[in-house]
Amino acid sequence: MYRSIVAVLLLTLAGCQASTVAMAPPGQNAAGQQFTPPPAGMGAVYFFNPATASPILNVNVDGLYIGQLGTQTWMRAELAAGHHVLRCRGGNSGNSRWVNIAPGDMRFFDVQMLPGQHICSIRETDPGIGRAGVLGGNRALQGQ
Repeated sequence: MYRSIVAVLLLTLAGCQASTVAMAPPGQNAAGQQFTPPPAGMGAVYFFNPATASPILNVNVDGLYIGQLGTQTWMRAELAAGHHVLRCRGGNSGNSRWVNIAPGDMRFFDVQMLPGQHICSIRETDPGIGRAGVLGGNRALQGQ
């Protein structure tokens, strides 16, 4: 019985540590939470993981690595107007979404893989929900 309890506790701790990612400096976190408009001809895409328990998820745009999301983290990417493929990978699974970004767009994508799921999800959310997710989290370091 004691060994079973210890095993469960160790697995729980391992799961918590697995969702830790490198964080951006506080100034970058605060700047991103201002939701400034993207540069001319571009759109801003926020990726956020609102889950309180999740494995580390890799985020790519058009095959280029953007960064990793852990629990309650977010990233912002500024993309040229046009069609893009947004992709998340977690564990041995991946999922993608095609989007068309217009100049001046500010879009929010919930990226997560909840406990018990085997495939990460990447879905567009309402701007109010997206902003709340970004404000409730911390900016992950990008491109590492």
